[in-house]
Amino acid sequence: MQALTFLARYPFLEEAKEWVRDRQFTIDQMLSPESEGIQRRALERVDDSIEGREIAYDVRGRSGEEVEILSYPVSRFMVAAVGDPNLIKWFSHHEGERARSLLEKEDPSRVLQIGEELGFPAIGHPPDLEPETGARREVVKGVRALDYSHEAENREYWVRFTGYLPPKRNISGPEWDLSNQAIRKGYVRLNRRTYIRMVQELVKARVEEGLYRKMELPRNSALSEMIGGLRTKVEGRKRRYSPVEMGRITITRLPPCMRQILGMSQAGENLPHHARFALVTFLNAIGMSSEEIFKVFTGVPDFKEDIVRYQVEHITGTTSATSYTTPNCDTMKTGGICFNPDTLCDKEWLINPLKYYRIKGRNRRAEEKKDQPTSR
Repeated sequence: MQALTFLARYPFLEEAKEWVRDRQFTIDQMLSPESEGIQRRALERVDDSIEGREIAYDVRGRSGEEVEILSYPVSRFMVAAVGDPNLIKWFSHHEGERARSLLEKEDPSRVLQIGEELGFPAIGHPPDLEPETGARREVVKGVRALDYSHEAENREYWVRFTGYLPPKRNISGPEWDLSNQAIRKGYVRLNRRTYIRMVQELVKARVEEGLYRKMELPRNSALSEMIGGLRTKVEGRKRRYSPVEMGRITITRLPPCMRQILGMSQAGENLPHHARFALVTFLNAIGMSSEEIFKVFTGVPDFKEDIVRYQVEHITGTTSATSYTTPNCDTMKTGGICFNPDTLCDKEWLINPLKYYRIKGRNRRAEEKKDQPTSR
């Protein structure tokens, strides 16, 4: 049995679930006055995900660790009961970020243990090269051997190619392209940071398991009050950052890449930095204000108002001396954000998403002019 401290940090693990089952923690117990502390912590977990608060972990003592473990299934129950897809995304993102921040301070063996349970095992050396045996670090002339943190950061994590692909689907950018990875005998090499980043995606997937199923709630006034309060908070965030009306911007003229990135944002999916940068510069170039562009990103799980507003205003030149231009198509391809190119994209002279938008506009005006009745 793992130490309670470990299970409190990673309550999504099977062993943590078994620990909860062994205590026969039922819905009735969850809603009882004796579980008020657990209810409060569960509500706090969900509320933190709605508000996008910074990750904080300050759990002390056995009782605190027990509350931390038990609050996880209760918070999942609450999220499922609310039944809002946005909340599910916000919650899984927050729990994934929490796991990542803890794993970054974790012993390498623990990191590997969690990765293996999530179906992402790694080996410490290329599959066709045996590790050195009998190797040991020495202190020479008073120089200390590598400390733990340095050794951990330089550790290699070789993962199966087939295991690399699923979590990579939600992470884009040149750093993650297979063409930029060391691959040997069907294994891909990662470092500690990139391995943990991919484990984070698998944690999010595990957290989301079962949350989209509709559930019948027991009749309980306390539960109804908790769920009602969470729904109010979710709707409050949506109203506070209501989606922008595209207005004079014609969606059908958008190039496939921008349609895809915009759709991902509106669907509550996280976007890599270069995708956000491309979308901001594009929307700015076609006439949207900084405030309108800001609202495009308010539904993403990692939304933080001050950070998003600063980034948008900086890129658009509102608070900086430079208004950045939209990346060319070659740059979009290199960054892995050239989505679903059509026949117009394939034209040799189509070098920038803005050109696509302008050409579509000319074509539309020509069609409208052709359809107008001729005067006699």
